[in-house]
Amino acid sequence: MKNVVPTKMGHKLDQIIDETLPSIDRSVQIAKKDFAERWKTVQDAMQQKGYDLLCFYGNEFERSDGAWLVGFFDPTIESYIVLIPSEGIPIILAGPEGGRVAEEAARRSGADIVLVRDFQIPEEEYRWVLLTEIDEVLNRYLGKGPKRIAIGSSGTSIPYDLVLKLKDKFGINNIFFDQKLLQRIKYEKSDKELYIMQQANKIGDAALRGMLAVLAPNLTELQAAGAGDYVVKELGGGRTGFSTIVTSGNRGYTLIGPATNKIIKKGEIVSLGVGPTFNGYNGVIRRTVRVGAKPTPEQRQFIRAVEELYVVVMEAVMVAAKDNLPSNHIDKQGRDYLQKLKLRTIKEGLVTPHETYSFIHNTGCSECQEGYGVVSFCTERPLGNKVALMIDVALTGFNEQGEQMFSVPYAVVENAFWKSGQTVGVYNKLSLNVQHLVGSTEQIEEKLSPYEKEFKMA
Repeated sequence: MKNVVPTKMGHKLDQIIDETLPSIDRSVQIAKKDFAERWKTVQDAMQQKGYDLLCFYGNEFERSDGAWLVGFFDPTIESYIVLIPSEGIPIILAGPEGGRVAEEAARRSGADIVLVRDFQIPEEEYRWVLLTEIDEVLNRYLGKGPKRIAIGSSGTSIPYDLVLKLKDKFGINNIFFDQKLLQRIKYEKSDKELYIMQQANKIGDAALRGMLAVLAPNLTELQAAGAGDYVVKELGGGRTGFSTIVTSGNRGYTLIGPATNKIIKKGEIVSLGVGPTFNGYNGVIRRTVRVGAKPTPEQRQFIRAVEELYVVVMEAVMVAAKDNLPSNHIDKQGRDYLQKLKLRTIKEGLVTPHETYSFIHNTGCSECQEGYGVVSFCTERPLGNKVALMIDVALTGFNEQGEQMFSVPYAVVENAFWKSGQTVGVYNKLSLNVQHLVGSTEQIEEKLSPYEKEFKMA
């Protein structure tokens, strides 16, 4: 099949960008005083537990901790660690190439930085860079004698040889894994953080509009994704929390699969998603549509069921926030809805499709890798006081053997929302159903999302 790019694609995207740009506040960012306040909060928690040093490992995938602690939003190529002494300024230890990017973060946050051999690209030669060893840095900042060292990263991510180095130096009984210490602190957000994420989600809405506007048969998934990525960058967004999602036809089985060179065929169901960052913080939006034709009644029923599930879950969020209920109240309402849901399959009559994962997860300096704050059937604590979360409801049309049972392989609605005290508002303005935006640049003026509410900084 010949690949034909729709004409005026760039014009459609520029129209959406021009409409959105005036609403984006590019000036807001985390300042040095904000980082200093964060360090004090973390160090107070460390001192209560008797820790002399807190250590975090990071890379391009696991960047949330380093982003929140020292403003290292965009780690590149090499890994790094952040050391936080119980008193004083945190230190970034980075390789000689990615470390140049880390130096920008250090200037932004006020942290110290040291370039170390331990994280350099193997076999490379760096003749004009002063490199040191991690052991030398530990001696410089901690001195000798017994020290209690906490590792804030998962044991599945931090390199084994680094853990061994710490155990050899300070003794096995003085090394502790304590992921929850920082995770619980950064779960609660400041007004500025919530406001920054509002900008990220405005960009996400525009990017999805761009993807929908150019979406047409004979376009490749990557071309559709490229439209969204173009809008993100033009509006001031940085890297995305996940590779931009465009899955068409049977590729819906991948759920969150990145776009490929597969050509989108007329009549296929397509799920799209984009998770842009803005000044280090993540937004998100995902939706499912049919390309080149209106959904059939069976397809519309399946997609509408996801939209109704979204409403059930968001209504439960509102009640839980107002009455300070255990957060598993939210999960229960969603699952009660699914127990009553019966949809017609291709062959087997009426069956309940499977949900894919928990309905709500935490967000911040990652799209979903915060490690704390998921709402599930076993989370009895209430939602935090001031938090940003993502509602991600989806149903799969495949059985456990990978055979398609329903007329839709996968359908999703994902939005981001904020909570401050008893008040809850969805960041995203786009309606739950966006079928009418396929091939269209219709301007979004009225309030289309049923729970959209702008966050205003105090």
